[in-house]
Amino acid sequence: MNTEPTQAPVNNAGKGASIAGLVLGILATILAWFYLVNVVALILGIVGIILAVKGKKAAAAAGCPTGLGTAGLVLSIIGTCVAGVGFLSCTLCVICASGGISTALSQLS
Repeated sequence: MNTEPTQAPVNNAGKGASIAGLVLGILATILAWFYLVNVVALILGIVGIILAVKGKKAAAAAGCPTGLGTAGLVLSIIGTCVAGVGFLSCTLCVICASGGISTALSQLS
Protein backbone atom coordinates (compact mmCIF):
# COMPACT_ATOMS: atom_id res chain seq x y z
CA MET A 1 0.00 0.00 0.00
CA ASN A 2 1.08 3.51 -0.74
CA THR A 3 1.04 5.59 2.43
CA GLU A 4 2.53 8.78 0.95
CA PRO A 5 0.27 11.82 1.27
CA THR A 6 -1.07 13.09 -2.00
CA GLN A 7 -0.81 16.75 -2.80
CA ALA A 8 -3.42 18.72 -4.61
CA PRO A 9 -2.27 19.90 -8.02
CA VAL A 10 -1.03 23.46 -8.00
CA ASN A 11 -2.15 25.64 -10.88
CA ASN A 12 0.41 28.35 -11.65
CA ALA A 13 -1.05 29.40 -14.97
CA GLY A 14 0.42 32.70 -16.10
CA LYS A 15 2.44 33.21 -12.94
CA GLY A 16 5.84 33.16 -14.66
CA ALA A 17 4.86 35.67 -17.33
CA SER A 18 3.19 37.88 -14.71
CA ILE A 19 6.30 37.90 -12.52
CA ALA A 20 8.49 38.65 -15.54
CA GLY A 21 6.18 41.52 -16.49
CA LEU A 22 6.32 42.84 -12.93
CA VAL A 23 10.13 42.72 -12.79
CA LEU A 24 10.44 44.40 -16.19
CA GLY A 25 7.93 47.04 -15.10
CA ILE A 26 9.94 47.79 -11.96
CA LEU A 27 13.17 48.03 -13.97
CA ALA A 28 11.53 50.23 -16.60
CA THR A 29 10.15 52.57 -13.95
CA ILE A 30 13.54 52.92 -12.26
CA LEU A 31 15.65 53.22 -15.43
CA ALA A 32 13.26 55.70 -17.03
CA TRP A 33 14.71 58.52 -14.92
CA PHE A 34 18.19 58.35 -16.47
CA TYR A 35 18.98 59.86 -19.86
CA LEU A 36 20.13 57.44 -22.58
CA VAL A 37 19.32 54.52 -20.29
CA ASN A 38 15.66 55.37 -20.72
CA VAL A 39 15.84 53.90 -24.23
CA VAL A 40 16.46 50.56 -22.54
CA ALA A 41 13.64 51.33 -20.13
CA LEU A 42 11.34 51.99 -23.06
CA ILE A 43 12.10 48.57 -24.53
CA LEU A 44 11.80 46.84 -21.14
CA GLY A 45 8.47 48.56 -20.54
CA ILE A 46 7.03 47.39 -23.85
CA VAL A 47 8.17 43.80 -23.27
CA GLY A 48 6.81 44.05 -19.71
CA ILE A 49 3.40 45.12 -21.01
CA ILE A 50 3.29 42.16 -23.38
CA LEU A 51 4.31 39.64 -20.72
CA ALA A 52 1.96 41.07 -18.10
CA VAL A 53 -1.03 40.92 -20.44
CA LYS A 54 -0.11 37.38 -21.48
CA GLY A 55 0.25 36.26 -17.85
CA LYS A 56 -2.95 38.00 -16.78
CA LYS A 57 -4.95 36.35 -19.58
CA ALA A 58 -3.54 32.90 -18.76
CA ALA A 59 -4.28 33.34 -15.05
CA ALA A 60 -7.81 34.57 -15.72
CA ALA A 61 -8.48 31.63 -18.05
CA ALA A 62 -7.33 29.19 -15.36
CA GLY A 63 -9.31 30.93 -12.62
CA CYS A 64 -6.18 32.01 -10.74
CA PRO A 65 -5.62 35.44 -9.15
CA THR A 66 -4.47 38.12 -11.60
CA GLY A 67 -2.89 40.57 -9.14
CA LEU A 68 0.70 40.01 -10.31
CA GLY A 69 -0.32 40.57 -13.91
CA THR A 70 -2.18 43.75 -13.03
CA ALA A 71 0.75 45.12 -11.01
CA GLY A 72 3.18 44.28 -13.82
CA LEU A 73 0.92 45.91 -16.38
CA VAL A 74 0.56 49.11 -14.37
CA LEU A 75 4.28 49.44 -13.63
CA SER A 76 5.21 48.64 -17.23
CA ILE A 77 2.83 51.28 -18.55
CA ILE A 78 4.17 53.87 -16.09
CA GLY A 79 7.78 53.00 -16.95
CA THR A 80 7.09 53.14 -20.69
CA CYS A 81 5.34 56.52 -20.47
CA VAL A 82 8.01 58.10 -18.25
CA ALA A 83 10.81 56.70 -20.44
CA GLY A 84 9.15 57.97 -23.62
CA VAL A 85 8.53 61.46 -22.27
CA GLY A 86 12.00 61.59 -20.72
CA PHE A 87 13.71 60.49 -23.90
CA LEU A 88 11.83 62.97 -26.07
CA SER A 89 12.29 65.91 -23.71
CA CYS A 90 15.96 65.22 -22.98
CA THR A 91 16.73 64.67 -26.65
CA LEU A 92 14.99 67.95 -27.52
CA CYS A 93 16.98 69.70 -24.79
CA VAL A 94 20.29 68.31 -26.10
CA ILE A 95 19.42 69.33 -29.67
CA CYS A 96 18.53 72.87 -28.58
CA ALA A 97 21.68 73.18 -26.48
CA SER A 98 23.92 71.98 -29.32
CA GLY A 99 22.22 74.42 -31.69
CA GLY A 100 22.81 77.26 -29.25
CA ILE A 101 26.44 76.31 -28.79
CA SER A 102 27.07 76.13 -32.54
CA THR A 103 25.39 79.53 -33.01
CA ALA A 104 27.52 81.06 -30.26
CA LEU A 105 30.71 79.57 -31.72
CA SER A 106 29.89 80.85 -35.20
CA GLN A 107 29.29 84.37 -33.84
CA LEU A 108 32.69 84.29 -32.10
CA SER A 109 34.44 83.63 -35.40
